[in-house]
Amino acid sequence: MKPAVRNILILTLITATLAVIYWLVISFYNEKNRTDDAHVDGNIVPAIARTDGFVDSIFVEDDQYVSEGDLLVQLDTIDLYLQLEQALTALSISNTNVKRAETGIEVMEMEKKIAAQNIEAQSVSVSTSESNYKRNKVLQEKGVVSVQVYEKTEESLKSNEVALQNAYNRQVQVTAQLEDAKTQLQLAHQNITAQMNQIAIIKQNIQYASIKAPVSGFVSKRKIQAGQMVRTGTQIYSIVQSDELWATANFKETQLAAFPVGKRVEIIADAYPDEVFYGIVESIGSATGSKFALLPPDNATGNYVKVIQRVPVRIRFEDTELAQKMLRPGFSLVVSQ
Repeated sequence: MKPAVRNILILTLITATLAVIYWLVISFYNEKNRTDDAHVDGNIVPAIARTDGFVDSIFVEDDQYVSEGDLLVQLDTIDLYLQLEQALTALSISNTNVKRAETGIEVMEMEKKIAAQNIEAQSVSVSTSESNYKRNKVLQEKGVVSVQVYEKTEESLKSNEVALQNAYNRQVQVTAQLEDAKTQLQLAHQNITAQMNQIAIIKQNIQYASIKAPVSGFVSKRKIQAGQMVRTGTQIYSIVQSDELWATANFKETQLAAFPVGKRVEIIADAYPDEVFYGIVESIGSATGSKFALLPPDNATGNYVKVIQRVPVRIRFEDTELAQKMLRPGFSLVVSQ
């Protein structure tokens, strides 16, 4: 073999060896300091119906941007306004009943005073009749007055005693009626309170019939149609909140030392491979991803095989405006040092 050819072969072998070593070093470095198990995260807020009703109008479509408080859907409110009118009428009747009850209490209190005065008057009559009866009884025994006069005073005494007892009975009756009237007034006031609460609920439901965006973002997954009946708690839209996006990178537990909190990282999205984003590690998950699985692994078995676990790491984008403009929750990412 000629020396020149031999030198070329040796040089080629050395170059190939160095290339393999370089590839191995780069692969090892990338494996230790990058992960493609990452994605964009964001808050997806449901827009929920807070009252029952038929869909009257729909004002937004999928993928449309809305600001917090924008009207999304209007439910039919005819039934609610009829309920409100009925409740207001019932409240007016209850207010009238309260006034009548208050007037009735005033009348009962006057009758109670009259009953007390009647008792006092009848007590005087009984006392007078009793004195006349005792005096005529003595005089009749002495023969001064006739038997007829005596019997008349006795009859008058018994009549006044019956009248006094009736006066006491009337006082008891009026007192019971007065207490019942006060109870009815109290119940009437409670009924008014309940009706006012019902009116407030109906008015609140009328406001809830105008379903508004709870946050600013992009509307997604419309789940209703015009004329559809929706119930309280029905989710009608999902709104992807646009003002808060972050990256979640699932690093191997052996990589965590290279990505402490505060570390600046490089992020590349599969959707935009030529665009480089930068972020700051905000927090490291408090448990590995497997611990949140539906069936967490149980390593207390005889055939245990050690598996390197992954830990979710939250990363904040440095250029939030650029991230909000270009990225969407769910985009795949590659995170590296």
